Amino acid sequence: PRAHAEWKAGPERYEEMVRLRELEATGDEILAVGEELLVSEHAAREALLPEIGPGASAAEVADIVKNDHARTFAESLVEYRDSMDAARAFVVEHGLATPPDEDHLHVIETPSFIRHVIPFAAYYEPAKFDAHPVGTYIVTPPSSPEMMREHNRASISNTSVHEAYPGHHLQLSAAITNPSLVRLFSGAPEFAEGWAFYCERMMKEHGFDATAKGWYIVHTDAIWRAVRIILDVALHRGRISFEDAVERLVAETGFERPAALAEVKRYTSTPTYQLSYLYGRHMIDKLKADISAREGADFSLRRFHDTLLYGGTMPVSYARRLFEASS
Repeated sequence: PRAHAEWKAGPERYEEMVRLRELEATGDEILAVGEELLVSEHAAREALLPEIGPGASAAEVADIVKNDHARTFAESLVEYRDSMDAARAFVVEHGLATPPDEDHLHVIETPSFIRHVIPFAAYYEPAKFDAHPVGTYIVTPPSSPEMMREHNRASISNTSVHEAYPGHHLQLSAAITNPSLVRLFSGAPEFAEGWAFYCERMMKEHGFDATAKGWYIVHTDAIWRAVRIILDVALHRGRISFEDAVERLVAETGFERPAALAEVKRYTSTPTYQLSYLYGRHMIDKLKADISAREGADFSLRRFHDTLLYGGTMPVSYARRLFEASS
């Protein structure tokens, strides 16, 4: 409360950060993508409401989705494991990507000594130089019965895609097989976060848990990520105040105010990071469209995904060069 230092990056510094990250766009162009996607994702979610709850309000539909959960946390933990196994099997059976030879993922209950800093769940990537690298996904037992709603089945399914297969775990497990030390230690957030977020929609499009509730969660998360783009750019360029940013986050996402306050506080210290999720997906979508158009009938989705996965967690603009070099 006594801090007086200016936390905004400012227009010039923010633009320089965007340039240095080689995001292939200006701050204004990134902001426009966020605004456009926010509108389209709201519309897509709205269209699902009658299917999930005929005659129900938006709030009632949200309750329908969240109330579909296991009776106990122990049962929920089993559902996480089963869903991640199912997601991996789906990726392999549909030829969407190639898992590395060393591919190990443990799903466990969050150890008690760190539950106070991990309210829901977290993923820890495999160690880079282990002979048998293991990824770990930890899930925190709910502190109240109401918190079980956050472990609803549609969210568990989407989390399995984002955090495990073919999201973070598969991507990071593949990336550490690259022999280049530079690529091994590269960690471009628009690639890592963009890939995991790209996978959520891609898996639904190929039929993995492509239910109305499943799509509802995908669009809900996309709305949140679109607002992140908007607030990331606007906050650090001085176009919106901190309080107005909190209010807009509440209005667009339905977050409780304390959660929105904590979110925006995080945005103040990480300029250009929060845009990485949805804008990263946007960059991967554009790259895929360009490569598909160039290769025509020879385009292979598995080859496209494997080239990205095994190339390392590099900036998406650099990943583009992998395809140009092979053409």
